[in-house]
Amino acid sequence: MSTRPHREIHLRHAEGAPEAVISAVQTERELQRLIAGEGEVDKSQIGEVVKKLQVVIADYLDSGRDIDIRLSQLEILSAVEAAIQEASGQPSPWPDGADARTFFVHGLYDELIQQPSNIFETKLFPDGSARYVPIGRAVWKACLERLRDRLAAKVC
Repeated sequence: MSTRPHREIHLRHAEGAPEAVISAVQTERELQRLIAGEGEVDKSQIGEVVKKLQVVIADYLDSGRDIDIRLSQLEILSAVEAAIQEASGQPSPWPDGADARTFFVHGLYDELIQQPSNIFETKLFPDGSARYVPIGRAVWKACLERLRDRLAAKVC
């Protein structure tokens, strides 16, 4: 027979809970939503992320000069589009490279999808403090879509 003490958890309806407890629960839920990247997309931060992504792409394309590979705008757009699909929770539609050029485009896609781990956004928390949190999925997808739109405008 177990000698562990028996624990009971009693829940009360929110009306019966002290105000501090209700506030703490709401704050914790909001905190979890912020960390998960749920909620409204803060469009004010998208421009800076897109600029960073343009630099990442330029640096990556520059590395192709050593092996004499220059990607077209359409190839770059295809890598960005694949990253958008990945940000939407879909698997990459981009096949692994059978030749150097395809491998290089896939490498650009890989470079793009690794960027969220290096990007943080400022969020206002319920306690009034502003903190950095990893970029949320919705914001990341919005950044990629804006990047795609900018690149597509250059193609037309």
